[in-house]
Amino acid sequence: MIIFLFLVNAQGFKVLDTHIGAIYGDSITTDSAEQICKQLHDKGFASTNIVLGIGSFTYQYNTRDTFGFAMKATSVVVNGERREIFKDPITDDGIKKSAKGLVKVVIENGEYNLIDQVSVAQENEGELKEIYKDGQFYNTTTLNEIRERINQNINSTVLV
Repeated sequence: MIIFLFLVNAQGFKVLDTHIGAIYGDSITTDSAEQICKQLHDKGFASTNIVLGIGSFTYQYNTRDTFGFAMKATSVVVNGERREIFKDPITDDGIKKSAKGLVKVVIENGEYNLIDQVSVAQENEGELKEIYKDGQFYNTTTLNEIRERINQNINSTVLV
């Protein structure tokens, strides 16, 4: 199945349109970069179809996956019109699909839960608060308040 059209360069490798490519991120080592480029070569694709991110591997081997957390954009306004944006890779095994549109975070039974595709009014009712907009800070929290909150949670958590 062909998903994107391509041209063949002078060296005989497939080159995707410049608007299409892959970002291969988090913790790329020189070894994994060589493996990625070899696999592209073996499949007949030019290495110019990808951008390799070295990210955190250069200074520590912690990634967003270490903590099971990633933040993605889910909504954007273009020319005054709100659009839902989301990630839904065709190769996904069920864990990469992202939330879609405006989101609302709620607390249910002491746990945070996310509801996507909500209205602006519903989004504003949730636990997420605006922190920065148009050069202005809102709902700020001091470092002492954060430390206090951490200490309260540490003291109230029972370790098993």
